[in-house]
Amino acid sequence: MKRIAFTIVILALSAGAALAATPSPLPTTPAEKTAVHHTSAVTSMRNDASANRMTKALNLLEAQGDGTFTDFKAQGKDYDATVIRDGHAVTLRVDPDSGQVTTRS
Repeated sequence: MKRIAFTIVILALSAGAALAATPSPLPTTPAEKTAVHHTSAVTSMRNDASANRMTKALNLLEAQGDGTFTDFKAQGKDYDATVIRDGHAVTLRVDPDSGQVTTRS
């Protein structure tokens, strides 16, 4: 009798774990469908000219050996990034249009 009760408890616990692992259903309400649509729109907006310029700036930093940096941010039409050189923090200005990376004073 104890074995049957124990087996039932184990089966009930494993069924609960299987139910928890089931993926959520597709959106059915208009609000849920809109939320999914907005997420897709945000992702597709990243494929514009400014995103391409940012990628080019990041690639320029990497190409000159400054792949490890902090504070990467837009500065007008250019980008600034802080790198460590000889133990000191140096701010670089990256112009993705000209391909120039210069030290900012």
